[in-house]
Amino acid sequence: MRILIHSINYAPEVISVGKYNSEMAEWLANRGHEVRVVTAPPYYPAWRVGEGYSARTYRRECVAGADVWRCPLWVPSEPSSTKRMVHLASFAASSFPVMLGQVTWRPDVVMVTEPPLFCVPQAQLIARLSGAKVWLHILDFEVEAALHLGMLRGWGGLQRLLYKVERLVMLGIDKVSTISEKMRWRIVEKGVPEDRVSMLPNWADTAFVRPLRHLNEVRREFGADPDDVLVLYAGNMGEKQGLELVLDAAERLRERVKIRFAMVGAGAAQERLKRIAEERKLHNLRFFPVQPLDRLPLIFLRADPVLPRLTQVPPSMTF
Repeated sequence: MRILIHSINYAPEVISVGKYNSEMAEWLANRGHEVRVVTAPPYYPAWRVGEGYSARTYRRECVAGADVWRCPLWVPSEPSSTKRMVHLASFAASSFPVMLGQVTWRPDVVMVTEPPLFCVPQAQLIARLSGAKVWLHILDFEVEAALHLGMLRGWGGLQRLLYKVERLVMLGIDKVSTISEKMRWRIVEKGVPEDRVSMLPNWADTAFVRPLRHLNEVRREFGADPDDVLVLYAGNMGEKQGLELVLDAAERLRERVKIRFAMVGAGAAQERLKRIAEERKLHNLRFFPVQPLDRLPLIFLRADPVLPRLTQVPPSMTF
């Protein structure tokens, strides 16, 4: 099959949407499918375009068997509600001519991931012009997330409009997939027929990330002695993660000398979290930058285990 993927996030991003998009594209390419990706230069979760890439120019490259087209976008250094919308709109605008150019390639499937929802209408247009099916994969309900975080507070009219647009967009999709059973039922509640909604949970490479012997020298890198309990958070440090909870826990356990906290990653809320930790004098909690992907098993070795639940490779999708 010819599969066209449209998403703002892609490798070499190693966190969240970009990680799963690129691994899925590689998985599909390795099974003989032709895969093209229309995306942006890497910028997440640091909200800064990665070294060797530009936010102002188009670029085409091959990544793990996929033909990848990079489109310009505006990346705010301190994202707010309005800035995020402009950021997403800039990618939707710059990627449109590239998506339109894929019509002559005649893809069988046009796949778009949410977030961002901004990309779905043009994916539907390109699919209609090329005779393809449309597949929407939902990793996050961004409209609901924005409302719950108060990002659109006072914009009542816009909130109602976004809900209507979201519902209309979903009703026009051939196949909708998502990562959890509760999210699948939420999609059905929004009006999408149940037979068009599938589960495509996030996965883990169990040959790469697997139980290994605890390495005390590795734990010491994160400030934990051999007999300490190390509490680890690794991933995006954004507003919707609610990581103030981790700081609250560290504050309550501050006098427990055998408990240490490590926060690994980057994101829009990281600097604010660091300021809070300094103000509270949380000497038992430390921040660390995003680690290279090949160090992921070692990162997990640093923490104390809590019964991981791993999912195998993604199931096949049918249309």
